[in-house]
Amino acid sequence: MSEGAANPIAPCHVCGAADAEAVHAEVHLSRCRRCGLGYLDPQPSDAALAGLYTDEYYTRPIDPGGPSYLENRAGLERFFDGRLRRIERLARPGRLLEVGAGLGYFLNAAARRGWHAVGLEVSEFAAGHAQREFGLDVRCQSFDDAAFPDGAFDLVVLRDVLEHTRDPRAVVRHAGRVLRERGVLALSMPNFASLNARLGGLRWRHLRPAQHLWHFTPGCIARLLCECGFEVAECESRYDSPATREVYAALSDPVQRRRLAWHAARRGDIVFLPLGSHVRRVLRAAAVICSCIARPFRGRLSDDVLEVLALKSEASR
Repeated sequence: MSEGAANPIAPCHVCGAADAEAVHAEVHLSRCRRCGLGYLDPQPSDAALAGLYTDEYYTRPIDPGGPSYLENRAGLERFFDGRLRRIERLARPGRLLEVGAGLGYFLNAAARRGWHAVGLEVSEFAAGHAQREFGLDVRCQSFDDAAFPDGAFDLVVLRDVLEHTRDPRAVVRHAGRVLRERGVLALSMPNFASLNARLGGLRWRHLRPAQHLWHFTPGCIARLLCECGFEVAECESRYDSPATREVYAALSDPVQRRRLAWHAARRGDIVFLPLGSHVRRVLRAAAVICSCIARPFRGRLSDDVLEVLALKSEASR
């Protein structure tokens, strides 16, 4: 990373402490001892980051042998429809801004539900796809360059965006500026406090040291949002079966393997059996039933992806 590195990080971006420890020195990943924020130090240069987000980012398979983002429209839109139902508990359909709109699947799902949707996307390929395929108002520009008036939106969406940005605090503050009073900020990001992150180390798929500059825990993101004028309304973690299978396959410690297998089973996933086996199908059916029963009692913030909804507080006006 040294050839394409930018300036080193000084104090922690969330709590301001100058007390970091190396977590994975080979990829320059550090962690703040005080608040738990993970971050690359030094960070890649702008040129190095720009080289990552080519057209191929959207057209290559997400997982080996699986569909690309371009091919996975139906699955993603079903998932996004579910997320929008959660959001609509806090806000009626109105003006929506998605930063990092990608191929437009979230905005398209939102438009079908009655939202007046606007998107920002720095990839010309992705923005063009959203415009052509769905007729969406997706603008090929960065959040910094977009000129929106204060309080222009009822909802701002940052899905898998904050960990890629150079200055997360500035992005959250900018989102607060363009949101109306009590508007909703919806975020998702990898959970650095997840069981897979702790057990998997460099094998955790959401680490992605070439792309992810920051790694948030539930406490980190809650603190950042609070300091930027938001109230956290909901913070949950979402299970990632492929990530769990990868970590399980890489573990050699039988105690850790049993711990992860039990964690997965409580989520209806039998990770120690092949996907196509008859025994797995039978056990998975039983595990799904048990996971539904155990859902109210299991840890809510130990899975791979954080889903956060926050309200712009009145004090931030």
